[in-house]
Amino acid sequence: MPIEPVPAKYAHIADAVQQRIERGTYPPGSMLPSESQLVREFDASRSTVVRALEYLRQLGYLEGLQGKGRLVLGSPPRRRPAMPDRVFDALHAAELTHGTVIGAGRAPASSRIATMLAIPVGEAVIARQRVMQGDGEDRSTLSTVYLPAVAAIGTGFADAGPLREGALDHLERCRRLVAADVIERLSARPATPRESTLLTVQPRTVVLTNLLVIRNAAAKPLLIVDLAGMLPAQGIEEIFSLH
Repeated sequence: MPIEPVPAKYAHIADAVQQRIERGTYPPGSMLPSESQLVREFDASRSTVVRALEYLRQLGYLEGLQGKGRLVLGSPPRRRPAMPDRVFDALHAAELTHGTVIGAGRAPASSRIATMLAIPVGEAVIARQRVMQGDGEDRSTLSTVYLPAVAAIGTGFADAGPLREGALDHLERCRRLVAADVIERLSARPATPRESTLLTVQPRTVVLTNLLVIRNAAAKPLLIVDLAGMLPAQGIEEIFSLH
């Protein structure tokens, strides 16, 4: 028979209290039951209860008030890593000063793009493409932005001239779109003939692809940014804070 370790007593208490906070049994702004009450309820030692509550305090569920007990703060917001420079530049770097626009126009959505935008295959999208020059030793990146055609009405997004702002900034200003988050998907594959020409690399050179899905607060996709560029010699390295 498989051996399943029994969770430590303090972990059981912490899990139970956490669930009560998340379900609203202990609403934000209320005081948690006293240590004595929890000792009796869970039939545990005071030190075990204190350890469980300290764990929840460190996670951001509780705050200790001198002489009063513990205040319920509610569920702490999920921490998300800061946006890497490569993602920020793809969304916000102005076309006028960061690269050369190759073209823009209307096209039917491929199966891949339709899936990412949650629209029917073949529905009209506006594809906007530019080559973004790298700084110093960084190589150029080919950026293609896909937007449902109905969302591009009145934005000039299909015009070939460069924008004075980033694609996302332009759409937020013109269409009052409000982006909430972005999903980044990294992969590597051989360059297509067009990518090889525009990035001035040997045919079928392995390129790093970076697909960005920009969504609103309801998790609905607003636009797609498809990036392709040379793999950095040192690889990709990011530092994220844990606090």
